[in-house]
Amino acid sequence: MSIAREQQRATMRYPVQTPSEIVEALRESEERFRTLVQFSFDVYWETDAQHRFIRQEFANTLTDPPVSEIGKTRWEVPYLEPEPEEWRKHRETLDAHLPFRDFELARPTPGGGKRYVSVSGLPVFDQTGRFLGYRGVGRHITERKRVEEALRESEARFRTFVDHATDTFMLHNEDGEVLDVNRNACESLGYGRDEMIGMTPFFFDLELNAATWERNREHLKAGGVATLESRYRRKDGTVFPVEVRMREFCQGGQRKIISLSRDITERKRAAEALREMQAELTHANRAAAMGQITASVAHEVSQPITAMLCNAEAALSWLDCQPSNVAEVRRALATIVTDANRAGEVINWIRALIKKTPARKESIDVNNAILDVVTLARSELLKHGVSLQTDLATGLPFIEGYRVQLQQVVLNLILNAVEAMSCGDEPPRELRISTMRNASGGILVAVRDSGPGLDPAIVNRLFEPFYTTKPQGIGMGLPICSSIIEAHGGRFWAGVNEPRGAVFQFTLPLERE
Repeated sequence: MSIAREQQRATMRYPVQTPSEIVEALRESEERFRTLVQFSFDVYWETDAQHRFIRQEFANTLTDPPVSEIGKTRWEVPYLEPEPEEWRKHRETLDAHLPFRDFELARPTPGGGKRYVSVSGLPVFDQTGRFLGYRGVGRHITERKRVEEALRESEARFRTFVDHATDTFMLHNEDGEVLDVNRNACESLGYGRDEMIGMTPFFFDLELNAATWERNREHLKAGGVATLESRYRRKDGTVFPVEVRMREFCQGGQRKIISLSRDITERKRAAEALREMQAELTHANRAAAMGQITASVAHEVSQPITAMLCNAEAALSWLDCQPSNVAEVRRALATIVTDANRAGEVINWIRALIKKTPARKESIDVNNAILDVVTLARSELLKHGVSLQTDLATGLPFIEGYRVQLQQVVLNLILNAVEAMSCGDEPPRELRISTMRNASGGILVAVRDSGPGLDPAIVNRLFEPFYTTKPQGIGMGLPICSSIIEAHGGRFWAGVNEPRGAVFQFTLPLERE
């Protein structure tokens, strides 16, 4: 191939430009460059080999462009940030002729504020490798810095609030792994923050296992809040009760769980103290009721004792006969045994009624329990001229509960009715106790009297502690009765009896199978 043809082909690939075309091409390239700077960066800059600015092009969009820094190095212009150590590292990079990105510095503004700039640069070399300087771009990031500072302040305020909270806060991932905790969590459990991050609640929550965690997760996924009581174990091995509330949320496309735990040791102690106080009041109420029916108790015990004496004397007489009548002696002794058992039952019932410790739950025949109370209260009824009628449904199922407590309720209602009817002279004084199946399949017990009745205005207050209509009352009898029935899963209420008097009723659910 000839040299002329080769030149012709080269000319076809790279057309020769006229001077005016070259100028126009340079102008267009400059325009493209300016457009790039205007829309992509806030400043274009160049420095010489001594790092002095030799060119600066500012975007037209800047509302307050800085003063030209031509002829100065970046660190010779007044600055507020960074610290000297960061400047030293930056100058080492420049002196090593290495590229750099996003070096941040802050300049003072005429108004006394700060203007933040992030700069990036590339070293420039000639064809021989000699360093000529830097070319680079910069972006004003003052607004971004303000947003970041506001976010940091907000996070600091939130962290302060969370760390000073008296409850334990924990952030978990979906598997339960701890992502963050507050100061109270560390103080309550005795671990450092670094120790707790990465830990799972299975390590310190004694009531939690994988199955429980999954059940809670299903509830949380449905948008609910899981609330439960548990026990936490501290690093030193001590255990304390807590109430835990958990909620799930989404952050950055990931599901996370925040849990709030509260130490309820004092609440438990207060509840136990309240329970003990209620037990004391219940016992005092039973003892007071027994004081009112002392005559009945004496009568019920003296009857079998008297019968035993009579039968013993009869047995001795039959032995003295010639010959001895062994059959009659045997019959008398059997009667003595029966009477002794009867007296023992009365004494045992009284002992159970007035002792503090509650008996175990048992299957109870409600009708028989009521009849036992009626037997003891018989003398009190006779003393005040009260006639008693019982209307106890047959075939009632057994219920599960505390026999003595339910008998205390019935005894209280009988004594209250006797006292109410004794306030007036108008006969008749009638008391009716009935039992029946209710609509829900349980048992309904009603105690009706013919006394003065109840004022509708105060019916709802009768079950308030310390509210009483009696001159010598303390207002705890009915509240105690109500709490006993509620503890058995039933309901207790009062109303007007027709044609006169009051009626107190309560329900009892059936024995659980």
